Amino acid sequence: MSYKAFSKKQLDVLSWWSPKRRTSSYDGIICDGAVRSGKTLCMSVSFAAWAMFSFDNSCFAVCGKTIRSVRRNVVVPLLRILRELGFEVEEKLSSNIFYVSHGGRRNTFYLFGGKDESSAALIQGMTLCGVLFDEAALMPRSFVEQALARCSAENSKLWFNCNPEYPQHWFCREWVKKTEEKNIYYIHFLMEDNPSLSQKIIDRYKTLYSGSFYDRFVLGKMVCRRRPCLSVHVGGRNDL
Repeated sequence: MSYKAFSKKQLDVLSWWSPKRRTSSYDGIICDGAVRSGKTLCMSVSFAAWAMFSFDNSCFAVCGKTIRSVRRNVVVPLLRILRELGFEVEEKLSSNIFYVSHGGRRNTFYLFGGKDESSAALIQGMTLCGVLFDEAALMPRSFVEQALARCSAENSKLWFNCNPEYPQHWFCREWVKKTEEKNIYYIHFLMEDNPSLSQKIIDRYKTLYSGSFYDRFVLGKMVCRRRPCLSVHVGGRNDL
């Protein structure tokens, strides 16, 4: 597998939790923005690296809209990279679990799908050191909040990525607009922050959409579906 150099924002995601950085004091991170902007890969690698650096014999959750989508979008590319980096990985496909080992440490990662309100019951009773939500805005609030309630371990952190929805969406209201209150580090991505996209492909995406769809998919703004609204302002949380 070939890699391109990470962009500045991707590098920020990869290292924000490092004890050497002032951003390590945040309780979590939100990465939102344009489609195809390189959020998911760098966030999943960072999540696994943080877990293995910070904990041993501990449990984590990786959540998506469905088990199939989180396996396709997050787990398959992540495990390939971890193996290439020298981590030992063991999958239990029937149980939706994978184990990662390195340097004498071993941690357990559970996969969950948050497709509807009933999904919250699946994660009850667990104790987690961290949770990663891939496309958090597509999951019901009850599921996300139940998963967050499981993160009671000392030094646990919360990880969210999403493409933009509308300003009244619960995730926008309760998290994107309240990053300072919730002590969350916020980074907004554009297509230009994904070094694997050529300028030709970026230009093609920009011609595909117009109006509010352009604002949401290309600019990554939280806008109304029928008419443009002001984008969400998050002061002081996207400092690089």
